[in-house]
Amino acid sequence: MDDMDFKHILRKIEVSREYKDFVNDNSDYYLVHVFTLTDSEHDNIWQIGYYSKETDKIIVFEHNIDNPSEIIVHPPAEALKKEEYIQPLSVEAVSVSKEDASVICKELLKEYYSREILSKSIFLLQNLPEFGQVWNVTMVTHAFSVINAKIDASNGKILKHHKENLMNWNSK
Repeated sequence: MDDMDFKHILRKIEVSREYKDFVNDNSDYYLVHVFTLTDSEHDNIWQIGYYSKETDKIIVFEHNIDNPSEIIVHPPAEALKKEEYIQPLSVEAVSVSKEDASVICKELLKEYYSREILSKSIFLLQNLPEFGQVWNVTMVTHAFSVINAKIDASNGKILKHHKENLMNWNSK
């Protein structure tokens, strides 16, 4: 299912009663991220996040493709951010699907990290002040490494990538 995958999910959420009820009472929230995880358990679960500068909170709507009629609304949570506020996401400017980003990551792995075997990948579409709108992809390997790639969401160009060992995270 890849008709721009997340755009289909976004439409489904934004026409839902849950979303309409929320927006009715919270018109200051705006779209800030699209999140999905690829592994055997979570392949079909998508989370769409909306942020309010006023409350400095994020609310997440979750949709499982395997259960098309259900939309789960998570309670507002603290925003994890470095900047003063979280940048809005402009869906119209995104032309790289999650599937496209996945293919780009496979090529990146083949070229730069060919010895790594993937365990799972985390796909986060967001607007970062230093990069603009990107697929921020975190790939966890069987060797406990994490490879992160920032992929321009408008043209698929890899803006940055690096690898870290998870075992070193405690020492930071």
